Amino acid sequence: MDTPSPSTASTTAHAVGYNDEPSITAAPLRSTDDLAVDAGQLSSLILTTEATATPQRIVESVTSLTSSGILAEGQRMPTVRDLARLLRTSPATVSSAYHALARSGILRSRGRAGTFVLRQSRTHRYDAGDLLAEAPATAPDRPIIDLSKGTPDLSLLPDIRPFLGKLGTHKAFVNSYDGPTILPMLEQILRRNWPYEPEAMTMASGAGDGLAHTMNAFVQPGDFVITEAPEYPLILDMIEAHGAMAFGVPMDGFGMLPDALDRALTMLESQRLAVPHGGHQVSMILLQPRAQNPTGASFSPQRIDALADVLLAHYPNGVGMPLIVEDDHSGDVANAYATSLAQRLP
Repeated sequence: MDTPSPSTASTTAHAVGYNDEPSITAAPLRSTDDLAVDAGQLSSLILTTEATATPQRIVESVTSLTSSGILAEGQRMPTVRDLARLLRTSPATVSSAYHALARSGILRSRGRAGTFVLRQSRTHRYDAGDLLAEAPATAPDRPIIDLSKGTPDLSLLPDIRPFLGKLGTHKAFVNSYDGPTILPMLEQILRRNWPYEPEAMTMASGAGDGLAHTMNAFVQPGDFVITEAPEYPLILDMIEAHGAMAFGVPMDGFGMLPDALDRALTMLESQRLAVPHGGHQVSMILLQPRAQNPTGASFSPQRIDALADVLLAHYPNGVGMPLIVEDDHSGDVANAYATSLAQRLP
């Protein structure tokens, strides 16, 4: 089916990168019935890249819209048939998504009255009495906290407006062609705890944006990108979107296994040499040095040394070594010290 593009969606939100939430620029979706969600506007905000809308995409979109306040508490969702018709998909697909959202505490069905958005704020402070009291496991008004995205609860973040106000009329230099690529004060702070001395720094709009720019510059169609296995699914989507092939290497609680990386490099290099005029090359090795998503693993100094030994054995003095990208997405929030292969490699 033809899916709505971001340009045709309502101006209440726009999609920005695979790891970011929608940006709110207007009030919650409303129809002429003050309680009802406008089905047409909602369908235009269901973010999908597949040929047809899937239950997972509907769940992801509705969850983002509720957490960002575009869908408000007490609003009535469109009927299954109405939303299915606008998304050009089957009622069973929408029904499956609604059931999943109900299990997660996002929506609640009230029979013939319709399906409604539940309250999502989590500002209640629990005391010892709350912890000892046993609540019914199936309580429909107790939402399940979704930890899969690894992003902070918006209700727990501080208000940054007072800090922005202190900037006054100062203009950032990073928007000019001849200015720095990162604010000097920010770069100074980052360098204090960086695991190695970087030659240069730049700034991107989140980990996803940084990865996208890096792949645009270094990954060609047909290349191999070595990743950890398991890997964050949307990273695999990005690799596929560049026409490249992800090659997963097993890992344990300390990161990618050195022996497995050795076997992978040996196999991929032998395949390349077996093809006349050279086969597909390994253009990138993509790692998450700490708080790996989805396993939570973090590199130890010993694992860093072992991986560096493997890479230097295949690429003496670093000659011909693929680009190594470390996606340290959680930064200092992670419960581990910063480590990097750049402590051993060029």
